[in-house]
Amino acid sequence: MSKKKVKKKCSSILFTIFFLISIINSLLNVGSGFCQFSKSAVIIGELWGRVDPDDLLTYIDNGYYPVFNNGVKMKLNLEKKTPDEVVFRIKYSDKKWKGHPKWIVFRFFKSERSLAAAIITDQIDFAITESDEIAEEIDKSTKSIYIRHRFKKPNYVKMLAFNNKHQILKSKKVRKALTLAIDRKYIHKYIFRTQAFYADGPISKESKNYASSIKGYKHNPKQALLLLRQEKWYDENKDGILEKNGIPFKVSIVYEKGVLLEEQIARSVKIDWNKLGVDVITIPLTKKEIKRKLARRNYDVILMGYQFEDNFSFFKKVFSSKSQFNFLGYRNSTTDKYIKLYPNLNASSKLLMFHAIQNQISKDYPAAFLFFPWLERFLVNTSKFTNYRAQNKKLLPIVYWKFR
Repeated sequence: MSKKKVKKKCSSILFTIFFLISIINSLLNVGSGFCQFSKSAVIIGELWGRVDPDDLLTYIDNGYYPVFNNGVKMKLNLEKKTPDEVVFRIKYSDKKWKGHPKWIVFRFFKSERSLAAAIITDQIDFAITESDEIAEEIDKSTKSIYIRHRFKKPNYVKMLAFNNKHQILKSKKVRKALTLAIDRKYIHKYIFRTQAFYADGPISKESKNYASSIKGYKHNPKQALLLLRQEKWYDENKDGILEKNGIPFKVSIVYEKGVLLEEQIARSVKIDWNKLGVDVITIPLTKKEIKRKLARRNYDVILMGYQFEDNFSFFKKVFSSKSQFNFLGYRNSTTDKYIKLYPNLNASSKLLMFHAIQNQISKDYPAAFLFFPWLERFLVNTSKFTNYRAQNKKLLPIVYWKFR
């Protein structure tokens, strides 16, 4: 049996064990709090690492949670907020919504496994997951959960954000070496289960503004090690860790706490970088903590999903060295020059210049752009609701659901 098959099998066994433990713990910890709103509320399960509780209304307004559509006149009033729970009262404009949800209750969990256990034991009515593995385990464990896929927005990219101001990561060759060392084929096959496109930059090939001249990158640990040696990184004391001027090559990868997909990717990248001689620490954090680190640029590497827009204005916002939103700390004089020239060009020249900007960014490796995930999964407790989907099986907004 190959190493990859052994690795996959062991991972599957561990997942099953942890999953069963989570279900047992969940059953032992069911309390009156989970029943308080059961007859009039939709209880949404969420993870500390994936969503900042302070941003819930923004997520609802942007349609991440399918709560309502433009045809529904309603508003949400914040009624309660604790470290583990946020409660909104739904205020409808008329009485025709009798029998529909009156409350939206968000309950937060430390891990996706414990959230899945709560779904299986009917403590949670709705949740979203990117993990096919989690959805599969839930589907095997209960027949009362309806699973509906939703495609990700274009140019939503899973990436490793490098702090370009970091003492070690400020080197373009180092960033390139770390990117080439990542075995994306393994992640694509065994973690995403092929449900993602490879990313060569922040814009998908499906975009009309994509620069087709961008050269993609492949897993090449030999070239990665050569690049590091060109930058004078050697294992001088034979301890397995590269050093330069007495400084060990040590970096941390921050990822979203409790999100299975993020845990798996971070672990895989850590193994690949360890093989180069890089000492890697993985740090799971809540979404609020990650936002704080990004704002202060107080990080080495962050594994994150980021929604890019395929236009010049957005690229200027993220990649201009003068922009306050340049959370990568990226700086390149050529990119800045192109950004400055762009507004004075005609339409055809602007497109060429936008391609040139993309090409320059690709050469600089300010981040390791990994994948464009295809979809995420909605999970609905059908034992509690009717009218949760339309005739075409598309999921209806939550306010249309009716209690059984």
